[in-house]
Amino acid sequence: MANAMHPAALSAFAQSLPEKPLHESAGGYEFEFQRSPDSIQVTAERGTDRASGTIHWVLGAGAQGETPLIATAAGTLESRISFFPQLPRYGITIGQHAADSTSAQAALGRLQTREMLAQCLGCHATAVTRDLEPVVPGVQCQRCHAGAEAHLANPAAHHPVNPGKLSAPAQVEFCGTCHRFRLSGPPDAIENVRFQPYRLAMSRCFSSGKLSCTTCHAAHQDARRNDNAFYNQRCVSCHTQPHRSGDCISCHMPRVQLHPALAFTDHYIR
Repeated sequence: MANAMHPAALSAFAQSLPEKPLHESAGGYEFEFQRSPDSIQVTAERGTDRASGTIHWVLGAGAQGETPLIATAAGTLESRISFFPQLPRYGITIGQHAADSTSAQAALGRLQTREMLAQCLGCHATAVTRDLEPVVPGVQCQRCHAGAEAHLANPAAHHPVNPGKLSAPAQVEFCGTCHRFRLSGPPDAIENVRFQPYRLAMSRCFSSGKLSCTTCHAAHQDARRNDNAFYNQRCVSCHTQPHRSGDCISCHMPRVQLHPALAFTDHYIR
């Protein structure tokens, strides 16, 4: 989480850019990137139609993908091009259209309202200015532990918030502030598999009032991807009579492939 946002020059998106321009399909727009020490200039062009912007920040830790924010005269865009390190290759950002773009501006990306941008930065950065400029990128201690700075200055006098001591439902909702506990779009959309707290809250296990995020995930460690045996042990800590195969996760929390580079464990426990 500390790497949820990178300065452009330090991102895998920047470091993997090819020498030749990227392209939409035949006849579509061409994308040219020019790197500098602290930013990337991007231009979308087809014939006489041309639009440019500047990338200062890239969202995503890189385990699944990295998506730039593009500053333009019209406002900040979510880049239509993301980098998927697992392939590794560039492709269309999840949630944006896959057809050829209708204009150079549309080829660069999707315009973000102030509310949308505040939501993005609120989860990918720890502190931003009133003008929505990141000053502390990534999820640092104080983002989840309110009062952490005062605690560092005077440990005896100040104790930070500890989400691990919340009730299980409250903790899932707390984590869902960023990982999504509520949705504004269609509830059955396959893309919602990305939003673990929302999916978990649909489960009978969650209705017990005992299952929280930290039941299975240590808050300060990465998830143990592809380690079903570890998570099966979490299941049998409550379910004392598991199925004979002993592999709970493969059936009840399957991996869902949303994209050639993106697979997510479905937290809706059937």
